[in-house]
Amino acid sequence: MSSWLQRQGSSHQSQLAATAVLSGAAVAGVILGYQALRRKEAVQQLKASIPSIDEQHHAEKLTDYGVSAATQLSKEDERSAALARRAQEGDYDDGMPRLRSSYIVVVGCGGVGSHAVAALARSGVSKIRLIDFDQVTLSSLNRHALATLADVGTPKVHCIRKRLEQIVPWVKFDCRNELFGGSVAEKLLAPWAQNDGDKGRKPDFVLDCIDNITSKVELLHYCHTQGIPVISAMGAGCKSDPTRVTVGDISHSTDDPLSRSTRRRLKLLGVTTGIPVVFSTEKPGPGKATLLPLAEEEFSKGQVGELSVLPDFRARILPVLGTMPAVFGYTLANHVICAIAGYPQDYSIGGKGREKLYDGVLAALQGTHERLARAEYGPTLVGLRLPVSKDDVGYLVDEIWRGKSAVSGLPSRVCLVPWERPPRGFAPDPEWMQQGQTYVPVEMKNLVCMTKDEATRHEKEVLLGGKTLEELYDEKTIEMNALNPTRRVKRYTRPLIDYVRNEWQSNTKYSSGSSPDRSDTPRWVQMVLSIVTAPRFRRYAIIYTTLFLSCLLGWEFVLSPRLQEHSELTKSLDPNSKETVGGWYGTNALPSFEGVLQLKTLDSSLLPAKETPKAGAESTRRLIVVGDVHGCRMELERLLEEVTFNDKTDHLIFTGDLISKGPDSPGVVDLARKHAASCVRGNHEDRVLLVRQELAEMDAMTDTSGDEYMDGLSTSGAQRDLQMARNLTDEQAEWLDACPVILNVGHIPTMGQVAVVHGGLVPGVDYDKQDPFSVMNMLTIDLDTHLPSSSRDGKKWTKFFNKHQSLTYKSTKHADAQATDSQATTVIYGHDSKSSLSINTYTKGLDSGCVKGGELTALVIADGGDQKVIQVRCNNYLEK
Repeated sequence: MSSWLQRQGSSHQSQLAATAVLSGAAVAGVILGYQALRRKEAVQQLKASIPSIDEQHHAEKLTDYGVSAATQLSKEDERSAALARRAQEGDYDDGMPRLRSSYIVVVGCGGVGSHAVAALARSGVSKIRLIDFDQVTLSSLNRHALATLADVGTPKVHCIRKRLEQIVPWVKFDCRNELFGGSVAEKLLAPWAQNDGDKGRKPDFVLDCIDNITSKVELLHYCHTQGIPVISAMGAGCKSDPTRVTVGDISHSTDDPLSRSTRRRLKLLGVTTGIPVVFSTEKPGPGKATLLPLAEEEFSKGQVGELSVLPDFRARILPVLGTMPAVFGYTLANHVICAIAGYPQDYSIGGKGREKLYDGVLAALQGTHERLARAEYGPTLVGLRLPVSKDDVGYLVDEIWRGKSAVSGLPSRVCLVPWERPPRGFAPDPEWMQQGQTYVPVEMKNLVCMTKDEATRHEKEVLLGGKTLEELYDEKTIEMNALNPTRRVKRYTRPLIDYVRNEWQSNTKYSSGSSPDRSDTPRWVQMVLSIVTAPRFRRYAIIYTTLFLSCLLGWEFVLSPRLQEHSELTKSLDPNSKETVGGWYGTNALPSFEGVLQLKTLDSSLLPAKETPKAGAESTRRLIVVGDVHGCRMELERLLEEVTFNDKTDHLIFTGDLISKGPDSPGVVDLARKHAASCVRGNHEDRVLLVRQELAEMDAMTDTSGDEYMDGLSTSGAQRDLQMARNLTDEQAEWLDACPVILNVGHIPTMGQVAVVHGGLVPGVDYDKQDPFSVMNMLTIDLDTHLPSSSRDGKKWTKFFNKHQSLTYKSTKHADAQATDSQATTVIYGHDSKSSLSINTYTKGLDSGCVKGGELTALVIADGGDQKVIQVRCNNYLEK
């Protein structure tokens, strides 16, 4: 590991990469710090701009706490203050101190809990513990009291604390970002732990604002058994009438699925009353919101339970009107404030007025069993007792049978009656009779709800008459009232998940971990997670990550290749490397070539003026250098029209390859001769002229009978060259043969010494020592030996040439600009259509693929060295 670090530390690329990353981070830090400093200075300037207030100013000075200073009271104010003091001496004088010193626990910080917490904090409660495992979501912003769009993704408890600390900074918050459950109830509802004089204080009140039934039942059961004052909010979903919201005992709540399920589970735990709840008596109806069903495609996918937050949480959406959670939350806070302060609460407890109904049903059930028992035991039976209480009657009537007859469904004059005759009959228990207690066993599951008329008939026909249920009722009624209690009450703890029977219940991967109710995560980990999930942290993380990735990608794909190329080019031009490779190209004598004009110098009278023309004046002379034409005469004529060519003031120069491939090569040569143009020898002219020379030696210029004996005619290019050699006239061929390999244009301002070639030049080698074949065919250069090549397996000669020029004249660039301009060399070339138009400082590539459907390009050089590129579109003459 250490050796790897040493290698990376000594690596030039690693050092540059580290420098790029650190510089990017430093720049980001400087920018962010500068912005923070500017904001701070702006705030200070704004504060400083507020004029001072002297004693004579009409405005009042504020104290350090931001309030008005005490002023001299008038006599009327003194009388009002005295009345207020006398009012405070009433019965409720100690209510406010009790409220201010109270310790409240709020479990659930969503729509209901956030409004309740805000009201409690604003009302003076000084110690509040917030418990919620969830985070702020976009869908909860319509009902949350304190969350904003910037808080999405942050824990709800920290969102509430952060907002309320700006409103009531003296309130102390204890945030617990955990899921409440029975296993952690003792820890989450523990006494106040902060060292502020109230350490060890037990909760004065607990607010249940949970919408998950499992956690709600566990919280209410724990508080009820531990004697902790608690108030619970029932469901606010699908409710829209605020006038129906009331406070009452949990045994009185109705018309609310969450309340009904909570009562059932609490009753199984032995809790039937004693818990105040906030609930709505609003009934569902046509057009009102209901629990939204899941789409069919979700069921077809399976794993429906995974749509919920946790395995036993609701997966379907319950519509919530944004105002109703606020009504529930403020009602909770109002009850807690009045209860702690000892203020009288005169509102209705929300009872349903069914106590007398339960008494009547219980009396009717007692009478029914007395009649049935006397029918078996005899008329002397007195003092009969049933093991049924009024609470049992209420539970059976309202929760099991929903206050309606099991036979007809009518809700009027209901009573309870045994459904079937027990095997032992209705006689009193003999064992209890011996102890002096007249007791008849009653099975709750055998009691059904009927109207009084239906009960009288049922008692007469079935219980006393001996008829079977099948003789009196239809099959549907019997099935609905089967003795199996699970058919009457469906106690799904997780209805949707149990219904779809997915992997939440069976797969071991969901049961191997710890319970979600447990929170064994250390506090410092929770703190780090809360920081990491904060929006500002995410913004900075995104900024720095983006900067890092940008630097990394820039280094990998831009900077590193350029630096490597720079290093290679610089090394290849180092004179010390010449001896290691046995010398560079051009240092030896050049073999002589017959029939090829190596170099020609352009008449200086054709060059543009050295001074730039004045504004509005036209250039006196122009050079128009045209790229590879390849026989495209029509395009050449359009290009000359585009540049407004004038024979008197303009001189035309071609970069070679006037002929071949295109439709009218002889016409292009004639047009060039017509305009007295200059041209350099291209590789196509060279091949055609060599073929024409061979044809002349064989005396086969017009005789095609001997073509089959000529070498190298197997390719289409060779056959095209042969045809072109025969199509050219002697005058055209002589004109092409007189074209030099290198045209020395001369000195042009801003360009230095200008040379026109077809392929390229090797830097640092005199014109007369350049290889003609390489000048016509060059594409790349070997960096070690400087040998040119017509293939693409080396470094592009243009990069090598530009690097050589920049290094050669770098030392004189700023010292003597005129000397630098006179010594620099600019090469204008064609040949490389794959690179298309390539304009660099010291090289100008003009072959833009004219014959292949590209453009025909002209470089116009005017007085003062002003340059302009003009192009025309061309047809594709190589399409098959």
